[in-house]
Amino acid sequence: MLIMLVGLPSVGKSTFSKNLSKKLIERNIDNIILGTDLIRESFPVWKENYEDYIKKMNNYLISEALDEGFTVIVDDTNYYNSKRRDLIHMANLKDKNCISIYLKAPLEVLLARNIARGAKIPNSVIEDMYLKFDEMGTKYKWDKPDLEIDTHLEAINFDEIIDKIFKLDDEKSSIKSTFKSKDIENSDNNDNYNFKNKLDVETRHIIGEFIKNNKNLSKEKIKRLSNYRKNYIKNLKDIEKDGIIIKNEKEFNEYILTLLEEFKSEIKKFI
Repeated sequence: MLIMLVGLPSVGKSTFSKNLSKKLIERNIDNIILGTDLIRESFPVWKENYEDYIKKMNNYLISEALDEGFTVIVDDTNYYNSKRRDLIHMANLKDKNCISIYLKAPLEVLLARNIARGAKIPNSVIEDMYLKFDEMGTKYKWDKPDLEIDTHLEAINFDEIIDKIFKLDDEKSSIKSTFKSKDIENSDNNDNYNFKNKLDVETRHIIGEFIKNNKNLSKEKIKRLSNYRKNYIKNLKDIEKDGIIIKNEKEFNEYILTLLEEFKSEIKKFI
């Protein structure tokens, strides 16, 4: 599993990741914290031309750790949706689930915390990142955070968070299992890239299972549920227009998985 933290400097990512790591170990989950800052700190001095190497090394370490079976906690800002997409793809290529955790706090809180800890990063840099931050889920449906935590308001219960992470991991694995059982990943049909057709078939199956497992649903709710599914498929944008980069069939299937996860979550409101 890959646990992707998202949040600006001074939001509390490092403290959060360390506490999360300890709780995972208490439950016998081997894990490792990785991130570009950890690599930067290994250099005696920082130079701008190191950045490409730092990013490549970070991705390499994440990839290797996933291959070795570690749960990887990515402690980085990940403030661009392109970076978040890359991490999701990396996890999917390894047949691992990616759980995104958005840590947030108001800008004034971030700046005050930064000053309190010695202003290692100029406040102007944090302000600039705040303005450039791609808010999760506002542009792409697949980019919605799995968990969202206000670090300035909440006393964080890590046992509760671990339980939620495990539940999310199970749900995502269940969707992948259903998807693979129909051999969609290995299909050689010419319509492999007609993602609306694939989603139409899979969402019909999900709706059928949902109705079977919730037998008390009224006829009116079932009708609304059916209409919701049809409108969901109808309103999906084309991959190209939605700005999703699809390099091959496997990545295409991974993108569909993210949409199915979202759909399964959305229909719960009909209960």
